[in-house]
Amino acid sequence: MHPASSVIIFTTLSGAGYGLMVWLTVLQKIMEGESTVNATGILSGIGVAFILVTIGLLASTFHLGRPERSWRAFTQWRTSWLSREGICAVLVYPLLMLWAASLLFP
Repeated sequence: MHPASSVIIFTTLSGAGYGLMVWLTVLQKIMEGESTVNATGILSGIGVAFILVTIGLLASTFHLGRPERSWRAFTQWRTSWLSREGICAVLVYPLLMLWAASLLFP
């Protein structure tokens, strides 16, 4: 199996970004009761995670032969693991934006 470099970039970067988000959420919950919560560090991590996820999602569109037809990639979710991964990534993205906004504007 020789996957395209865009698929490798999508899987690696979006996975790293969402993994970082999970660990930042755990860190925030652990430090929630403490008075020394480093919101700047968590927000910096969120920024890095969003950059990773965004680059990964953009790379997935380059995997398509015609990026203007990217909506069709979402219709193949029954047979394509890449399509299911893309759908989950796009659905979780706005939720993470809300979480970041709740940290910025408490």
